[in-house]
Amino acid sequence: MDNQKNKLVSVAAVVLTLPLKMPQLPERGTTVLGQAQRPGVGEAAEVMIAAARQAVPVINMSCLGTGPNSTQARQVLRDANIQTKAMEVVGDIGMKIQMIETGGYYASVLTTGVEVDISALELTKVAMQPGDLVYISAGDLIHSSYRSALGQWLPTIAAEVTVVMAATPRISQIDPHYVSQVLPYVDVLTCNEHESRFLPGSVGHLSCGYVAEKLPESAWAVERVGSHGAKLIDGHRETMIPSLNVKAVDTLGVGATHTGVLLAELVKGRKRREALARANIAGALAATKAGNDACPDEAEISRYLDKIVF
Repeated sequence: MDNQKNKLVSVAAVVLTLPLKMPQLPERGTTVLGQAQRPGVGEAAEVMIAAARQAVPVINMSCLGTGPNSTQARQVLRDANIQTKAMEVVGDIGMKIQMIETGGYYASVLTTGVEVDISALELTKVAMQPGDLVYISAGDLIHSSYRSALGQWLPTIAAEVTVVMAATPRISQIDPHYVSQVLPYVDVLTCNEHESRFLPGSVGHLSCGYVAEKLPESAWAVERVGSHGAKLIDGHRETMIPSLNVKAVDTLGVGATHTGVLLAELVKGRKRREALARANIAGALAATKAGNDACPDEAEISRYLDKIVF
């Protein structure tokens, strides 16, 4: 593996989260009794925290504001040894209300704030080195400011810098044209089975789908398949990388954990099969714990590595 000078730069929105636990999600026009949990930070913050827990340098380029939500997010990121290099703006970041039913499945409502007020000029202030990795979110492409910043900045990044895009649960609301504009600069695409349905073309057929036509020839994709693990897909083959067999307690934050660990292992220079195997283990272990801050560290993941064949 390469040395630890390389870093992860996250160019994706950070918001405050408010988890609400309830027996089941309410039906339209009904009310259920729930219990509020401690507020936290979510979206890209969960991914960054998972990556930082693997002992890689992480930089946040999501805008934070002057309000109380931003103050809390800034402190949480600082406690996780994550640097924020985006400038402070007047206002506050949005909030994500997470409704979590017994069994761990959930639905969310997201509000928007200053976290998407990003500019290409700010992004150019981060010195990118060969071997660094950039994380972007397809879900944030709904915002014109985000699309504009990426459209100006991504073409300037050196080929030796890896760009990873996560589809995220909001991919179903994104105009496929916006996604297509970014795909030529994406080296790795990650999503789950549900999200893959809303990508342009078929992520499961990279050699012939519209996604393959837009992605660079050397690009590859990860499609998470629940407890079974994840598919590693490139233009030539599809390989299933298994996961641990666990009993899920809470699925909140599992996708972010998986993505964060995958990013960290790629920053370290691990081969993609081992990077994905470690991400699978991290996601499985996170599902056995309550809450969205359940990512294991590198040592815990390593203890389980010999339990799967990849």
